[in-house]
Amino acid sequence: MNLIKIKKAVIRKVIDIDIKTKVTVYKYYPDEKGKYNIKKEHNTAIQYGSKLKAMAVNLMITANNSTDAVVEFINSITNGIIRLSKGTLIEWEKKSAKILEPQIKNIQKNLMESYYTNADESQIKINGQGYNILGVSNKKYTRLWASKNKSQEAIENIGFLNHYQGIVVKDGTSLYNNCGIKRAQCLSHILRYIKGVSDFNHHSGAIEMSKLLSEINEKRNKYIEEGREAFKEEEKKEFDREFNNIFKKWKKEWMKSTEENNPVYEEERKLLSRFEDKKEKAEILYFIKDFKIPSTNNQIERDLRPIKIKQKIGKFRSEKGAELYAEIRSCINTYKKQNYSSFSMLEKGFNGELQII
Repeated sequence: MNLIKIKKAVIRKVIDIDIKTKVTVYKYYPDEKGKYNIKKEHNTAIQYGSKLKAMAVNLMITANNSTDAVVEFINSITNGIIRLSKGTLIEWEKKSAKILEPQIKNIQKNLMESYYTNADESQIKINGQGYNILGVSNKKYTRLWASKNKSQEAIENIGFLNHYQGIVVKDGTSLYNNCGIKRAQCLSHILRYIKGVSDFNHHSGAIEMSKLLSEINEKRNKYIEEGREAFKEEEKKEFDREFNNIFKKWKKEWMKSTEENNPVYEEERKLLSRFEDKKEKAEILYFIKDFKIPSTNNQIERDLRPIKIKQKIGKFRSEKGAELYAEIRSCINTYKKQNYSSFSMLEKGFNGELQII
């Protein structure tokens, strides 16, 4: 008997999606009194389902598409069957923000209870006028607000950071100086400022300071990976000694400079004054003291990056529209951080099954 040798198959996969327009028809007949007992959700002749609504809001907020682009996209993928109005999309956006209110409250609660928050802001335009998106976040949660002004008054009006009792990781701005019980400055910003002046003036002290701070951070990251919770006291004393020696050298180099009309010279003076100020120095070097906070403000910068993309693609037409965007975007960023599908979460919300995380 001849045996046929079975050869190993080569497998290839083709992944695609199948888009179908689904129409569900509900018929209601009058009862003996001639009354039609129509469900509340079927009060109008035509309604749209939760998947379509979730897709539209996701396209507007997550992908930063304009209402025109979303109308055209949905019309195209449904072969012209579904032609939405821009007004309908705006109403869905308002509805989703309303649905997400419990999620927003939960985000704020968790951020308020967190050990640290990152804080930053990004400029936006509303019909040509300057506004801001203020934001706080950590690894799991994001909260954004639209604000006309970037000021202490704006923070008080928001009513969040001025009551926060944790550590605020920020850049060099004084905007958040009354927020949290302690402040830490973003190391990435400091290193960028140093590079900005050292690339021009080539002061060896500035270059050495950048190297020292980078090496300390690298050692800190290594210790964190190893499960250590702090530097040894001897290490911290050595860091402080090196910092002071390099700072003195850097300041002497700057003082010898005679280019007083050079704008970089003035920027270097401001940077040196920050290192010399006792309070600012403590904020800049706080990452050495506390391993439980991030050494940078990069998390909130990532959370705010979609705002910058939004500004390139289109504009906000009203303050209310910017507020809606900030609220929904807060939830979408939070969902992504915790590995939830923003589309699925929005769909559940429109179905009355909001999952709060």
